[in-house]
Amino acid sequence: MREGMRKVFLGKTAGNIAILIFALAGVYFFAYREARFFRIPSSSMEPTLFPVDMIVTMADDSYRRGDIVVLRETSNPGDYFVKRIVAVGGDRVAVYRGALQLNGEYASEPYIAEPMAYEITKPVLVPEGTVFVLGDNRNNSFDSHDALECFSVDMIVGRVRFLYYPYDRLGPVSSYPLTNRLGQ
Repeated sequence: MREGMRKVFLGKTAGNIAILIFALAGVYFFAYREARFFRIPSSSMEPTLFPVDMIVTMADDSYRRGDIVVLRETSNPGDYFVKRIVAVGGDRVAVYRGALQLNGEYASEPYIAEPMAYEITKPVLVPEGTVFVLGDNRNNSFDSHDALECFSVDMIVGRVRFLYYPYDRLGPVSSYPLTNRLGQ
């Protein structure tokens, strides 16, 4: 009889510990790291992300060039858009002959759908506390190049960390270490 009660007690204790671990993980990811779930709203990030994709973001203390982020839509509260950061505060960004120029030098972007069909001939100086964002499907993306607009870092909801649907593409979404040809 005692052996049976001991197994029940140990079983309940293990179950309670598992529940506690999941609860603490939930608090960490949802309260502290601000994990959020989104569906990709357009084709502007193809071929990296597609409109059927569902993603998880987490807030970071800082964001770098090459990070894919979700930003709040200022003109339509409650809406969001997904773009790649190509320049941060202090950078100069331009587009010349279909290629991104960072701080006056060519920057390789193997993830874009095709060369850009537009130019930004006068370099844009990105103010501190802001980012310049572009979609990977550059010619079919409404982004910073349209109004030469930089977005406040405060508008960023989080960095895209994980793709959880469709299941055949399930996995982490990595940032690309975006630098110019001089490594800057």
